[in-house]
Amino acid sequence: MINTPEQLAELLPQWAKGQVTLKEIKGYTDSELFAIARIGYFFLMQGRNEEARILFEGLVAVDPHNDYYYRALGVIFQKIGDNERALRQFSYAIRINPSSPHAYVNRAEIYLSLEQHAEAEQDLRQALEHSSHQDQQLSQKAWALYQVVASRKNLGKTAANP
Repeated sequence: MINTPEQLAELLPQWAKGQVTLKEIKGYTDSELFAIARIGYFFLMQGRNEEARILFEGLVAVDPHNDYYYRALGVIFQKIGDNERALRQFSYAIRINPSSPHAYVNRAEIYLSLEQHAEAEQDLRQALEHSSHQDQQLSQKAWALYQVVASRKNLGKTAANP
């Protein structure tokens, strides 16, 4: 945490280059940020999407290395029908944590809604590869969506070859 204007002046160029985060500069703890994220989650569950968006965008600004914040933003944008922004947020989450099955499943759902079956199938394969036995619900959802993609693929082949 910084204590003087000189320390701040020294760290700002590093922050601008992405070498340090506001979390590090201000000395925020994970539990402080988690408390804010929990409020954002409650806003999201109450349908208060704009308030949730503001909180999660702030969390991304403070700690851009936490994939959960990007996933939450993706869900918010998906709920308000902004699929392009939702896809970007889920892609950021995957870039930060390439073994996050949640982000792959979320992104696959959007790809499915956009009829982009190849992309959905690829994401669902990644989700199944990275899902653990501890999160059985997510694995089941990924498998069910994968079967939907496979059946749509087979329908497309059947329609093309009557």
